[in-house]
Amino acid sequence: RLPMLAQITGALINIIFDPLLIFGVGFFPKMGVAGAAIATVLGQVAAAIITGIKGFRKPPALRKLGHYAKKIYFYGYSSIFMQGLYTVYILALNIILAGFSDAAVTVLGLYYKLQTFFFIPLSGLQTCIVPVLSYNYAQRAYVRCKRVMRSAVAISAAFMLVGIVCFEAFPSGLLALFSREAAVLQIGEIALRIIALSFLPAVLSLMMPVFFQAIGSARASAWLSLTRQIFCLIPLFWLLSRIGLNWCWAAFPLSELITGGVGLWLYGRQTR
Repeated sequence: RLPMLAQITGALINIIFDPLLIFGVGFFPKMGVAGAAIATVLGQVAAAIITGIKGFRKPPALRKLGHYAKKIYFYGYSSIFMQGLYTVYILALNIILAGFSDAAVTVLGLYYKLQTFFFIPLSGLQTCIVPVLSYNYAQRAYVRCKRVMRSAVAISAAFMLVGIVCFEAFPSGLLALFSREAAVLQIGEIALRIIALSFLPAVLSLMMPVFFQAIGSARASAWLSLTRQIFCLIPLFWLLSRIGLNWCWAAFPLSELITGGVGLWLYGRQTR
């Protein structure tokens, strides 16, 4: 509950302060891009405070620190890897979109701000199921592991369906919360509706790496993350950009479908 509370609070603070500091609403100064950066920092600080207060503990004895650190990095390097890849592929996509217009780059940034709210439940579930899966896998309770995965995927899919409805039905309204620029709204309306198609397959492409991380197969988890963000998304985005801007966004559902399919195949092989 605590990690989910921290992420929800951080995201809400970011969402609330973005328009206030970007456009200068009320007594807030108009800061543009700098305002968006400050809103992001405020959200991160709030999340850090929430987790830090209850997460602070007396460290173990100095002679045991190396052992615990090695274990943590062994089981967690796939998550670290996944977070690091985020910076790489965002940079690559921004470079591609900059060839079209600044408005296209803005749309990508706004999409990632908007999708955060719908992906928060997935992040919370990922955090929660790792210890449950690890414990039951170690106890050879494989049926329970499968049940946990089925429940996590079903719950995540329900949240993703809400996201699809919002992105398909109200794309302009969502974008207008952050920008009233005509070019941003025009490009963004098409982009959000296409990207929304990736939400359901994203459930599998995000949950499968967590499963492999939980059972100690960090290599499979890392390869799935690489497949999703580097091997699929960036090349597909670049190839489709040669056709036109509106085609670029189809790279999102295509990369999620490919990664989800590979993850499901690996999961089936592992459970057998």
